[in-house]
Amino acid sequence: MRRVSFTVDALFDFDGRRYRLVAKLPGGDWQAVDVENGVLTNWPWDDITAAYEEGHLILVPIGGHGDASGRCSIADVSQKKREKAQSRLAFLKSVEPRLKPGLTRPALAAVLDEVANELGSKPVSIATYYRWKSAVLDGGKMALVGGKTGPRTRRVSGAAICRQVMLGSIVAAKQNRKVGVAPVATLQAMHLTASKLITAENEKRVALGAPDPPLTVPSKSTFNRMWNELPAEDRAVAIVGKVEAAHLFRGGRGVLRPRACLDLTEYDETRVPMFLFDERLGVPLGRPWLTWYIDVYSTAPVGIYVGFENPSDLTIASALRHCCLPKAYVAREYPTIMNRYAPAGLPRHVVFDNGLAQWGGTIEQLAFDLDMGISYTRPRTPWFKARVEGMFEVLNRTLLREMPGFVLAKDMHEYDPAVHGCIGLRHFLYILHAWLVDVFMQEPQGVSMQTPAALWEEGTRDYPPSFLARSQDLDLLFGIKRTGRLDHRGVRFANLRYHSPELHALRRRHGDKLAVEVKVDPSNLAFVHARLPDSSSGWVRAEATDLTYAQNLSLHRHQLNQRNAREQFGDDSAASLRKAQDRLHELIAEALPAALSIRSNSLIARALGVGTQHIFNNLNHDGELTGLSGPFAGDSLHPLGANNSSARRPSSDPATTLGHQQMEVSRPRPRRTFEGDHSLKGDRP
Repeated sequence: MRRVSFTVDALFDFDGRRYRLVAKLPGGDWQAVDVENGVLTNWPWDDITAAYEEGHLILVPIGGHGDASGRCSIADVSQKKREKAQSRLAFLKSVEPRLKPGLTRPALAAVLDEVANELGSKPVSIATYYRWKSAVLDGGKMALVGGKTGPRTRRVSGAAICRQVMLGSIVAAKQNRKVGVAPVATLQAMHLTASKLITAENEKRVALGAPDPPLTVPSKSTFNRMWNELPAEDRAVAIVGKVEAAHLFRGGRGVLRPRACLDLTEYDETRVPMFLFDERLGVPLGRPWLTWYIDVYSTAPVGIYVGFENPSDLTIASALRHCCLPKAYVAREYPTIMNRYAPAGLPRHVVFDNGLAQWGGTIEQLAFDLDMGISYTRPRTPWFKARVEGMFEVLNRTLLREMPGFVLAKDMHEYDPAVHGCIGLRHFLYILHAWLVDVFMQEPQGVSMQTPAALWEEGTRDYPPSFLARSQDLDLLFGIKRTGRLDHRGVRFANLRYHSPELHALRRRHGDKLAVEVKVDPSNLAFVHARLPDSSSGWVRAEATDLTYAQNLSLHRHQLNQRNAREQFGDDSAASLRKAQDRLHELIAEALPAALSIRSNSLIARALGVGTQHIFNNLNHDGELTGLSGPFAGDSLHPLGANNSSARRPSSDPATTLGHQQMEVSRPRPRRTFEGDHSLKGDRP
C-alpha cells in the first residue's frame, strides 16, 4: 500500500494527461503544470476534491521513503524491516521520558545504554539516536526502515561465465525435441561446467601473458544464489523440461461460458481401460478406442465412437456423424433405457487437440460443409479442454472400474482382465448408453448441482439445435477426404477404379487427365464421390468397377490386402488382391480362435472393422438404424435382442464369418498364456 497526498511535486492524472503540483496559492487553490507540454494552470481546491471523489483525478505514487507525496507505507515492506522499524520506534519512545533539560553528552550516553539494556538490544550511539530522531521527524515511521545494511557482497569475477552456463542449460532445454525425455540439468553439473570453463580461461590468460587478475570460481552457495536470481519458470524448464514446466506454471485463460448448448464442444480420444471380447468365440480383443464430443454447456456427450480403429479422420468423422444426428435409435433398440437421449445437433464450434489427424483436410472440409468453427489447443495442455478430459475420469470412476475386464493401474496376481472379462462391443455399447442416459444425465454435476439433462433442456430453450437437411447425402458429407486421379479408366483411388457417366462428362469438359478430390466412406469402398479441386462443380458419385471385391470392404482391410499381395505375389493387381484377401481370411479364421496374443487379436479386430462405424454410419436423418454392417451384419444392436449372436444369420462377407462353429464358453475360462504371434503383420493398434 502507498500513501499519497496533495503536496508540492505530487503527480496526478486527469482526462488522460499527467500534471504536477508546483505551488499552493492563498485560499487553498493549487497551480499545476502539464508534464508533457509545460503549460501552467490554476486548479481551484473545490474542483480538485470533486474530481478526486468522482474518480476522474487519480494521484500517482512516486515512491521514496522521505517523500510526502508518495512514500511507501510501513505495510509495503517485509516483516523483518517492519520489526526493525518498530524496535527503533520503541527505543525512541523509551528514551524521551528520561531526557532532562541541560542533559550532557555523557548523561545522554548513559541513558541510551540503560534503555538498550532494558530492551535487550544492541548499544546505540548518540549519533545513531539523533539520526533516528531526525528521520522520524522528517519522514515518519517508514524512515526508520533505512536502506541496505550488512556486509558488502564480494564481487565474483567469474559470474559472467556462470550465467552463460546457466542460460545455455535453459536454451538447450527449450530446444529439446525428444518427447518424454527431460533434460538432465542439475546445479552440481552446471557448477562443475562453469568451474572447468573458468579454469580454462585462467590458463589461457596465463599462456597469453595477460595482466588481468585470474577469475575466481564461485562457491556452491554463491552459484545457487545466482541461479535463484533467474526467473523461476526458466529454471524449471532446465530442471524438469518444457512439458512439466508448462504444467507447473499453467494459468487460466478465463472461463469460456457458452450461452447455449452446442455453442462450444470439445473433442478427445483415449484407450478404454477395459478388455472387450469376441461375442462368439469369447477371446479377448484388447482395449478399444473411445472418442467423443462433449458439450461444454451441459457436459453431455453428443457424439461417440468405440472401436479398434486408431485415432484418425475416420474416428473423428464417425463420432461427428453420431453427434449431428438424432438419437431415436436408443428408444427403439434399447427399450429398457427409461429416459430419452436428447443431446444431438450440429455443433457451432469444436475444440480439438493438436493430433495429426485433426489437422487433415477432412476436418477442414467438414467444418466448411457444416458451417462449424474449429480451434486447437496447444500441445500437451489438456487443462484447456477440461470438460472432455474430466469426462474420461468420470467414466472410469463411476462405470468402468466395476465392470469385468477393467485394466487396473497396478498388477494384481489374482485378477487378469483377459481371463475375468466377458463383455463384447455390443454389450459395452448397451451399458455405455444406459449409464449415459439413465445415470450420468440424471445426476447433478459441478458446482451448479444441475443435471446434464436439465442443462440441455435449459440450453436449447432459446437456441434449439439444428440438424442436417434430408437432401444431404450423409455418406458424402461425413466421408474422409483424399486425392485421386481421373483418366479414361475412371477415378483411381487406392489402386481401385471408379466410374460413372458424369465423370466422363467432366473429363470431356476439363481435360483427359485430371487430379480430383475424393470423398470415401472408409468402412465401405463400393463407391466414392469425386470433384475437381477449387471448382464450383458438385460432387459426382462413382461406383467401383470391381464391385464384388469392394462391396463392404474397409479401407484398412484393403490396405492390408495390398501389402500382403505385394509381399506374396509381387504386385497388387485385381487377381493378387483377391488371393491376398482369401489368405487374410484364412489367417483370421486360424488366429482369432487360438487367441495367441492380445496384440494379434486387436489387429484382427481392426481388420474386421469391430467398431461403431459399422453401426452409427447406418443412421438415417431421423436417427433410426437401417441395419448393421461389417462384423455385425444380421445382428440387432441390442446384445440380447431377437437377432443376437446366438441366432446370427450368415453374412456374405467371409471376414465376418470365420468358418468355425460357435464355441460354448463357460465361466470361468481357463487361463491362457499369450505368446507372440506374427501371422498378421501390421502396425500396433
